[in-house]
Amino acid sequence: MTRISLGVLLLAGCLARPAAAHMVWLERSGPTVQMYFGEPGENVRERGGATLDVIATPKLVGAAAPASRQADHVAFGPLPGGDARVAEEGLAPREDRQRGGRTRSVFLAREGRSETRGALDLELVPQAPGGTAFTLLFRGAPQPRTAVELIGPPGWSKTLRSDAEGRLTLPLPWAGRYVAEVQHLSEQPGGEGAGAYDRTRYVATLSFIAAEGIAWPAAR
Repeated sequence: MTRISLGVLLLAGCLARPAAAHMVWLERSGPTVQMYFGEPGENVRERGGATLDVIATPKLVGAAAPASRQADHVAFGPLPGGDARVAEEGLAPREDRQRGGRTRSVFLAREGRSETRGALDLELVPQAPGGTAFTLLFRGAPQPRTAVELIGPPGWSKTLRSDAEGRLTLPLPWAGRYVAEVQHLSEQPGGEGAGAYDRTRYVATLSFIAAEGIAWPAAR
């Protein structure tokens, strides 16, 4: 079995576990942004030569910069200031035993909360620069009563839900990086031949640093 085949099998297993499914998220270091694939709450970061290789065609959205593959991430940069966004739309559809037919997965990621506009199909958009209040949008339309999983610096997590207008406020008790993850299932079919699919599963993340809050590790 080739490494990429092993990666496809591992990815299929991840996507079959909605409660602990893998996601793509971003972390910025100066002018460079790093794209990781795994489970940030459990500090799982997949590595090249295996599952990370399945995320084969990640693209910056709204910016252009060189990309380089590292041991456990893909780095983009140098980038200008502002928020960074990456989309992976190249995964092949897979058989969906739960729903029937074939499901395509799309991974979307944003780092930063300085811009009050959306640029991804599924995105948590700040209502004010650097704020804690957000609107969840799918192709510009607010998404009401949708679950959002928020992961905090020490492995803390909390499930939230948008209100009737698609709005929600993220609690930030800890100082450090947060990753918010949301999913949306579109029953719109598309593609043709081997690329045909019955629906698309969008998995989007927003990551950012909270400067204020309880220090981690907590002082004793």
